[in-house]
Amino acid sequence: MTENPANAREENDTRRDDPDTRREEAHTRDEPRETRRSLLRAAAGATLGGALSALSAEDAAAVRLTADPSSDDVAFEVDSRGRDRQGDGEQGDEAVFPHGIASGGPTPNGVLLWTRVDSDAHDGETPLAVEVAADDSFDEPAFRGTVPSAEFGSDRDYTATVDVDGELDPDTRYAYRFVHDGAASTVGQCRTLPAPDASPASLDLAIASCNHYLDGYFGAFAHVGEEDADFLLHLGDFIYEDAGDGVEGRSIDLPSGAEQATDLADYRHLYRTYRSDPNLRRALANHTMIHVWDDHEVVNDRWWNYDTNAPETYSHPRGDDPEFMRQLYVDAIRAYTEYVPARVTYEPSGGDGLAPDALHDEFRLYRSLGFGDLAELFLTDERLYRSPPPSTEDSGASTPIEDAVADPGRTMLGRDQRRWFREAVTQSNARWTLWGNEVLASAFRFVGDGDARVNADAWDGYRSERREILSGFGESGVENFLALTGDMHSYLAGYLLSDYGLGDDAADLTEDAESPSEDADRVGIEFMAPAISSDNLVESGQLPDTEAVVAGLQAVNPHVEWFDSHHWGYATVQITRDEAVYSAYAVDRERDSADVPKRLLRRYRVPAGSTEMERVDDGGEGG
Repeated sequence: MTENPANAREENDTRRDDPDTRREEAHTRDEPRETRRSLLRAAAGATLGGALSALSAEDAAAVRLTADPSSDDVAFEVDSRGRDRQGDGEQGDEAVFPHGIASGGPTPNGVLLWTRVDSDAHDGETPLAVEVAADDSFDEPAFRGTVPSAEFGSDRDYTATVDVDGELDPDTRYAYRFVHDGAASTVGQCRTLPAPDASPASLDLAIASCNHYLDGYFGAFAHVGEEDADFLLHLGDFIYEDAGDGVEGRSIDLPSGAEQATDLADYRHLYRTYRSDPNLRRALANHTMIHVWDDHEVVNDRWWNYDTNAPETYSHPRGDDPEFMRQLYVDAIRAYTEYVPARVTYEPSGGDGLAPDALHDEFRLYRSLGFGDLAELFLTDERLYRSPPPSTEDSGASTPIEDAVADPGRTMLGRDQRRWFREAVTQSNARWTLWGNEVLASAFRFVGDGDARVNADAWDGYRSERREILSGFGESGVENFLALTGDMHSYLAGYLLSDYGLGDDAADLTEDAESPSEDADRVGIEFMAPAISSDNLVESGQLPDTEAVVAGLQAVNPHVEWFDSHHWGYATVQITRDEAVYSAYAVDRERDSADVPKRLLRRYRVPAGSTEMERVDDGGEGG
């Protein structure tokens, strides 16, 4: 199955205050698209590969270079200057391509290819050439095309996202590069999805999240870049909205002079800063990324206020100003679509971008990807439609349980996304069902000084909707269901239950008390990827670094098999027909080097057809 953005809309355009009855887009599956030209005719403007790609429907024929001997091969020639700077193909010409390259949005017949040309190198006349080939010699090109200079100018901050869907073979790894005025970029590796009717033997994912530029260095990304993974799954917080001084050698001064991003120029500056990191560039060049956002791509702990029909947060000085927040989303999404190659729906109704009062209508992030009949990955948007969480009188996410269990009508997904998610998962024919889930799905109770609290920014703040979804999966007989989660800056391996229960009395949640979730059915497994560099719970002072505290957390959360919030790193998940294997790696964020060692903390195996995990790391190194 191809990666499926929304392709059907409800006719009723009535706006309602109730988030469960508001109009959202109904997602359906597409059939694979066979040719590039038919793709462009059918879907121009419907995805980032159409609306934001440097290749549009009307100029596709002119941009696409054929193998005719009269083709303009000059655009692909790398001169002596470019060859000298490119070296062995790993470095590329950083003067022309200072932010590297990336690929994303895989389909069975293509990917999105991304780069940015330095503004000083952009002369308004020279086209940008892109070529895809079987290997890095580029002797056997699979696709060659050029992008007119006007299509990657200042109006999109000199970025180009080129869609080559319809040009490549399924389940194939390719080399690709960009060439501009004789200078060549780094040579990258991209990969297409298996055909919908294929039966691949395995799927290997590297999983990352939460890479705060100011909090630490990106050594973990260097290891991600070296993983023998099919795809990189990034679960959000690709950038953070903050300015200021960070670890040695890292600081951010926003063009606005503000402490947090306030406009398009600020967000563009953040993406350029983050993409200046060589370890991040290496990971993005070596793997096709599948990305879903969390909160910091816009602003921390954000939600939608259905009364004002605007986003809201208490983490920004103007977070309660509806007009400002709508425009902040417009600017953040514009920068996101310029800098992150994700095949999401982006349908601005006007020439200047998204309409501030139509964000729910013109931008859709939730979608699915199929890996033949082996696995299907569902990516949900847990920020754009969520109603206000409990205890929004301050910016803290920690909430007393009695507040969390009140107002069961809160929604994380919104009506239509929830309906799409439930129907698509229950109807999937894939052997494994994977959920790209931004925030912790499992219940996670904190108990201290007689006070029981939960993280209301996670699914504990939306427990009724969680119960509806997970119990529905259990009743429908969904098997081999894995939630792959980020956000919490921690590692976690736990069980997804049909109903966790939430007592409203801390006395009910002591180590000696019967767990309210003991009688619930297991629906699946949840594996969490840690932060690449963002402060974890121990570093931020939210959790003491003691074995007794961790043991206490597991006592009141018996469905959690393992929890660690004092390391940084990444995770991998390897799927075969017989099993899923989760590996958690620690990589120090204190050293700005690609040579920082990694070590295995834990490894768990889940046999197909089972909801039982087995530790298989022989004790590991991290306890």
